[in-house]
Amino acid sequence: MSADEVLVDVLRAQLAAQPWWRTSANTVTSAVTLGVNAVWLLVSFGVDVDPMVIAVVAALVQLLGVVGVKLTPNGVTARQIDELEAYVGRHRA
Repeated sequence: MSADEVLVDVLRAQLAAQPWWRTSANTVTSAVTLGVNAVWLLVSFGVDVDPMVIAVVAALVQLLGVVGVKLTPNGVTARQIDELEAYVGRHRA
């Protein structure tokens, strides 16, 4: 068994062992940001709040979402493993 195959096997085992949300952690972070912003907008439109405050808070929530995506490490994905196998295959031939 070559070192490439061992690496791919280790990555596939790590992929199988990690929780579902780790595989797409940035997508989950973005979805949470969208949910928070949607709740904020729904609540703020039902209350007498200055439209500028609504816009600023929505923008801040979105900015925090961007920072959250930047700071959230993704786990191993099947696509990464497939790309690694293809890359090694092309360069071994």
